[in-house]
Amino acid sequence: MLTAILSFLGLIIGYILASKTKEELNPGKKWFIAISITALILLIIISFKNNIYFNYEFFISVLIGALLNYFIKRIYLFLGLIAALLNENRLITIIIFIFGLSYGTIEYIKFKNMGYKSILINFILFISPIILLFQNYNNIFDHILAGSAIGGILIGIFAIIKRFKEEKRTKRP
Repeated sequence: MLTAILSFLGLIIGYILASKTKEELNPGKKWFIAISITALILLIIISFKNNIYFNYEFFISVLIGALLNYFIKRIYLFLGLIAALLNENRLITIIIFIFGLSYGTIEYIKFKNMGYKSILINFILFISPIILLFQNYNNIFDHILAGSAIGGILIGIFAIIKRFKEEKRTKRP
């Protein structure tokens, strides 16, 4: 659980680094977007590799995760679910940390300030699946939870591409 919380620090460090290096942000914006998308694709690939049940329940849960992300619009809920399901995999922690670095940076580029409220909401959404899965957890429905996380991350990839290619705004969604 501690490693999952440490992986969330990438978002905070990304905001801090972006606030200290403002002149290098706009030329590197396309690279930050590419790093974020690549990290999410790697998480999906690793989740597919570790998921052994590919049945109709899995594919229905992918659709449910996609719909859930459509309404919540926060990818850290699904990253927390992946971190909880694959908690023994240190590679997941590193990838989430790298995603947080780049995502925090591109959010700072987009909104030009530290989003303390956004960081708090993302932290609550990130930590809630981790806390819930550590209490009386058995792995009978891992494939359903993994499918939901994969569906949410897939929609998150499209949201990052769409959201950060728009012109800058002054308000958060």
